Amino acid sequence: MSTVEVKVRLPDSTYKQLDDLARQQRRTLDEVLQAAVSEWLEAQARLERARALMRELGQGLDGGPRACDVARRHDAYLYERDTR
Repeated sequence: MSTVEVKVRLPDSTYKQLDDLARQQRRTLDEVLQAAVSEWLEAQARLERARALMRELGQGLDGGPRACDVARRHDAYLYERDTR
């Protein structure tokens, strides 16, 4: 995996929190930051999938086909979990 070096400016208090967390977890600051960015990106992807689903469901309200089981299976639709 190739990497890119990024320079980030953080408030002193944020840096101290991250540094303390890295020390507590016996990880490098790079590892903590990479994990934080990865988790944020995953959360953004989940939100976008939920927004797309809401747009898709909203299109069905004007007489087109729509999902009839949204109330029962909303977690499956939003979080891609099979709740049957």
